[in-house]
Amino acid sequence: MPDTPADLNPQTHRQVAKLLGPAQAAEMMALLRETLVRLGDMPEQEFAGPSGLALVHRLKSESGLMGFDRLAQACEAVDTAGARGAVPPQDLRSLRVAIASALATADALGEAEP
Repeated sequence: MPDTPADLNPQTHRQVAKLLGPAQAAEMMALLRETLVRLGDMPEQEFAGPSGLALVHRLKSESGLMGFDRLAQACEAVDTAGARGAVPPQDLRSLRVAIASALATADALGEAEP
């Protein structure tokens, strides 16, 4: 089994934040957090259905861009399985755990910013 990546790649996060600038980086983090909350609160049937999988696809890009490596990897597994027609329950559980962890990390980053 491959090693689980860290929740946040600080180098990627800093580089992207620097490239985007403070206002746009904050906007991206707000979008990411909004998607995390929405998916985190989503009932299981909806989470594994078309609307949930569409959000997972979007989250895959947002999280990868902002350096949330573990979340991006979990999204990739669910997105790929969803495209094939069935998402294994363990992939959904792993994604739920990654979402909760990424949300805590995003909140901590928000508190740390001036």
